[in-house]
Amino acid sequence: MRKFTIFKRLGLGYLAILLVVIALGVYSTLKLGQLNQITRSISSIDNETIRIAARLRDAALSQRGFEKKYFVSRDKDFHRQFLEAEKYIEKDLEQISILMDTTEKRRLIADVKEFHDRYLSIVREEVRLIKSDKGYSRERYQKKKEDLADQIIHKLEEVIEIAKADVDSKIEMSGKIGSQASRVAAIITVAAVIMAILIAFFNARTINRPILLLIKGTREIAKGKFEEHLTIPSPPEINELADAFNLMCDRLKEIDEMKADLVSNISHELRTPLAVIREAVSLHLDCISTGSMEKQRRLLGIIEEECERLINSVNKILNLSRMDAGMMDYHMEKCSLSPLIEMSASKIRPIAERKGITLEVNLDGSLPHAGMDGEKIGQALDNLLDNALKFTPEGGKVSIGASLKDGKTSERFSNKEKSFIEVSVSDTGCGILEENIQDIFDKFKKLHGKGTGLGLYIARQIVNAHGGDIWVKSEQKKGSVFSFTLPVF
Repeated sequence: MRKFTIFKRLGLGYLAILLVVIALGVYSTLKLGQLNQITRSISSIDNETIRIAARLRDAALSQRGFEKKYFVSRDKDFHRQFLEAEKYIEKDLEQISILMDTTEKRRLIADVKEFHDRYLSIVREEVRLIKSDKGYSRERYQKKKEDLADQIIHKLEEVIEIAKADVDSKIEMSGKIGSQASRVAAIITVAAVIMAILIAFFNARTINRPILLLIKGTREIAKGKFEEHLTIPSPPEINELADAFNLMCDRLKEIDEMKADLVSNISHELRTPLAVIREAVSLHLDCISTGSMEKQRRLLGIIEEECERLINSVNKILNLSRMDAGMMDYHMEKCSLSPLIEMSASKIRPIAERKGITLEVNLDGSLPHAGMDGEKIGQALDNLLDNALKFTPEGGKVSIGASLKDGKTSERFSNKEKSFIEVSVSDTGCGILEENIQDIFDKFKKLHGKGTGLGLYIARQIVNAHGGDIWVKSEQKKGSVFSFTLPVF
């Protein structure tokens, strides 16, 4: 597992959680599909069956009524209405036959058709006998028709009762499916939450523990202990960080030894010629009284030689100091400040979003060009924004703005004849103690133990080199505003 990078660990963890969520989604979709199918079945089959069967029952009763009225009154209108009712009954029988989805229902509808056909046959035969004026037993025909009509109504009632029972059964089934789906969804959700917590705990532990060891090692270095190397069982990225940390320890140890050697060498280089010069001066004073010119010349030569040696030693120290400071070359040109601000803001915006910090950019739309080294000013902006982001808590806000100012109305700008651009970076952090504001821009000055103490120092050097000024206003627990000026080109 140690071979897995942090990215792979996080990716696998999120993938596992995603698979659980996908499984929940698929399961829920299938169950919803079943519920939807049951609902459609109730709506398009069972309810429709009940509706058509009830309509058939009413139509059969109406047809029976028209038939009775016809045989009593011999009115042809009743016979015509009897025949029209027959058309509706046949149409409904065709529709309900299509809806029958069980053997029992199909058998009942088949019985209805059979009884109805027999009923129609008897009615037609009785009509024929009436029209031919032949005698017949009306009571016998009436008894047959009554029996068949009762059978038709009874069968249709059975169809309706079966359809209603099917509706109740399907509603009960949908309730069980919904209850089961809710229970399974709750179980999967709880499992996903537990899995997410375990994965987060595992990943946090594998990352946090090595970082704590690195912090401990850093504190040991701060105490001047460079001997102990860190061996951390951790992901490859942190292993590489530990290797870099150990390499840094070795380099710091070398630098510490070099510093000690440098101090020793400088002490030796300065002490020896100074001791020689002091002795030569003492001897030269003695020679003045004796008048030995040759000895005086020799002593003066020694003094000159040792002075040259001193100058060379001082030059070496100055050259070393220049290399340590890194002499900066400035390439001034006419530039627009707005793109630099937007670029600096875009670089830290992802970090701000990750920390839950709002980043605002407020620029004056009519900013003129300024004479500056764009790269160096960008570095100063980056330092100020990074500093603001570092001390702003989650949910806070960092703002950067720029506006044109008149030199005559500013006490900070030395040249009152020119205008300047004022850039401000504000935050809602913890603020700066009043006693620290005066030396906040000094080299290696650190607040709350954060940073290297060089960012503001570098920003001040860059702004001052451009002929501008830099300052800060701060209030405890409310935040700080860092501002600097640049002369208009």
